[in-house]
Amino acid sequence: MTAPRHAVLDMVELLTASGRWPAGTTGTVVEADDQHALVETIDDRGHACDFLSLPHDKLASAGHRSARAAS
Repeated sequence: MTAPRHAVLDMVELLTASGRWPAGTTGTVVEADDQHALVETIDDRGHACDFLSLPHDKLASAGHRSARAAS
């Protein structure tokens, strides 16, 4: 089974740690191709903190846990 492809402006959550960002960190996809997504993380004021290029299978939709619990 292939990993879901995330689209630009999708809110995503890291499934594994990436650099200084722990699993569970959320961000917004700002660019995507068939293999990777470029994810922007922001601070509490909405300023960009970092950009992470990650394979789609290392990301989940930001609401994936609550969506599973509701079904």
